[in-house]
Amino acid sequence: MRNEDIVKPWILIVTHGEFGKELKKSAEMIMGQMQDTYCFSLLEEMDPLELKNQINDVLNNAPGESIIFTDIFGGTPSNIAATFSKKHYVISGVNLPMIVEAEISRTQMEIRDLIQKIIHSASEGIQNISEIMSERERI
Repeated sequence: MRNEDIVKPWILIVTHGEFGKELKKSAEMIMGQMQDTYCFSLLEEMDPLELKNQINDVLNNAPGESIIFTDIFGGTPSNIAATFSKKHYVISGVNLPMIVEAEISRTQMEIRDLIQKIIHSASEGIQNISEIMSERERI
C-alpha cells in the first residue's frame, strides 16, 4: 500500500489532570505543531461522563482506527477510552517516545504495524542510563 493510500489516524491523549496537554507541548518542542492531535483532561470534581462526551464529540469526526493514548491502565481515563476500542485503538502507559513515534510514523504504515511500532518505542525509551554509563566506563 502506498503512503498516499494510508488514512492518517488522529491522535487523542486522555489523562488525569493536564499531563496529556503538557506531553503534547513537549512533543511539539521536538517536532513542531502536531495536526489532528487532541488532548483530554480528567480534572478533579469532573464527572467522567463529561470526559466521555468530549472524546465522543471529537471521535465523531475522526477517521476510523484513530489512536487513543491513556496514562494508567485501569484508571478512569483508560476505562472511558476503552469504550471506544471497537472502532479505535486504545493504548495505555503513554509517554513522550510513543507520541513522537506516532506523529512521525502515522502516515507511513498500516495501523496495526504502527501500533506495534509505538508500543516498541515506548519500551525502548525506558533505559537504565546509570547502568549504560557504568558499562561504557568499563570498556
